[in-house]
Parts: sequence; structure tokens; C-alpha cells
Amino acid sequence: MASFLNDVFNDKSKDESNSLTTFLASLVFNIGVALVIFFAFCILRPRFRRVYAPRTYAVEREKRSQKIGDGIFAWIPAVLRIPDEDIIRRSGLDTYMFLRSIRTMFIMFSVITVVTCGALLPINILGTGGRRGLLQLSISNLSTDSYLIWVHIGIFALLVCWVMWSIVGELRLYTQLRMWWLTNPENSSRANANMVLVTGVPEKLVKDEGRLADIFDVLPGGVRQVIVSRESKELAAAVKKRDGLAAKLEKMLTAYALKCTKLSDRAAAKGTHYVAPGHPRLRAG
Repeated sequence: MASFLNDVFNDKSKDESNSLTTFLASLVFNIGVALVIFFAFCILRPRFRRVYAPRTYAVEREKRSQKIGDGIFAWIPAVLRIPDEDIIRRSGLDTYMFLRSIRTMFIMFSVITVVTCGALLPINILGTGGRRGLLQLSISNLSTDSYLIWVHIGIFALLVCWVMWSIVGELRLYTQLRMWWLTNPENSSRANANMVLVTGVPEKLVKDEGRLADIFDVLPGGVRQVIVSRESKELAAAVKKRDGLAAKLEKMLTAYALKCTKLSDRAAAKGTHYVAPGHPRLRAG
């Protein structure tokens, strides 16, 4: 009995087979979920413009985006063809950089996936470690004295250098775009182009706005106004009370509207004159 249990718990081929089956089941499930979400978006997008295309009608005419066709996959070529300048002009620099960061990460992970799958997986599969199942695809299938491990190290170093170079390039581009955005005549007059948020100000300087202005007056253009953000517990309490009263009032008005509807229907059924009940009132006591 003990030898049987020992064989069961030390059956590596069974464990490897189970791990492969688990991986394939997880892969199929996640691909299925991704396809369901993708097709759901493609079907719902043209039917809910208020959610997926508000900038085509709910903003100023000169800032509106071009409408995308109602086809299920019409949004894909439209997204691929849109110029970066249009995104910056209509949605702002921050939105553009957010979308650009997502695109950059997609490119990075795609390149890393192609390189690792195309170069490292064949090396691992041909290893002499005797692994089976998913372990055959890992570096553990290479023997410790194999020169092929240096291929892993070299590709890893190259990918790290390329990723760091790409990040530095993106930061340099963002700095240039930010300076262009702030000096552009169309944006230089906006409040966000003339404001600087400073955190970590010492407590002794928080109450002295004049001294803060003198300290930061060395910045280009000087300081026009210093605004100190302070915590106001009384204001927060008043806002909370106001929200509670607004919720109660909405509930009362909804009940009043339903009551008026019932009375109106009842009066119409009896052929009598409808008299509206008294309007509800709420005291902020």
C-alpha cells in the first residue's frame, strides 16, 4: 500500500499531463471570454452612441469627431487611420499620451512575445533536461552546463536594453510635446497651462501665501496668484448633509409623481375632475 501511494504521488508524467491539461483549459476559457467581450462591444457600439461615441454630437461643433459607420467592425480601420494630431486637438495631450502608452506597451509585449517564442522555445524544446509537458518549454529543460543558457541571458539583456531605450524615447517625446502644448498660442491662455501643483509644502509656509509667491517667483513668468488647498471639515459636513436632503427630496418627488398619476387615472376612469394633492415640502432642520 505504501509503495502504491509513493508511485501515485511521485508520478511526474501524471503531474505534467495535468498541468498541460489545466493550461489548455485555461487558455481556451480566456480566449472564449475575450471573444465574447470583443463581439459584444462590436455589436453594442453602434447602438449606444451616448456611451461609445458622445464626442460625435455632445460637444461643440468644431470639436466633434467624425462619425464611424454602423458596421460591426467599422471601428477597427477608423481607429487605425486616425492621425495623432486629431487625438491631441480633440481630446487633449493627456488623453493622447495615455493612449500612446497603451500602444507602446502593446508593441513591447508583442515584440517580446515574438522573440521569446521564436527564439527561446525551440531551444528549450531541444534541451536535454528530460522534462515533459509544459516544463519542456521552460529553461528548466536545459542542463546547467549547457551553453544554450547563454542564449537566454543574451536575449534577456537585449530585450531589457531595448525596453529601457523605448521608455526613454517615450519620455523624451512626451517632454517635447508638453513644451509644445504649453507654448502653443491656442493652449497657453488656459488655466492648466499656467498652473503648477506643488505638494509637500512645509506647514509653516502654508499660511504665508506671500512668502510662497516670493519663493516660486523665480520661475519663468513669475507668480500671479498662490492658492493654498486646505481641508474644510465643515464644508464636507455641509455637502454630505446637502446630498442627504437631495436624496430625500428626490424620493419624495418620485412618490408624489406616482401618487398624482394614480389619482389622475382614477379620476379619468370615474369621469370626475382631477385635483392635484398638496406638493410635498422638505425642511433642512
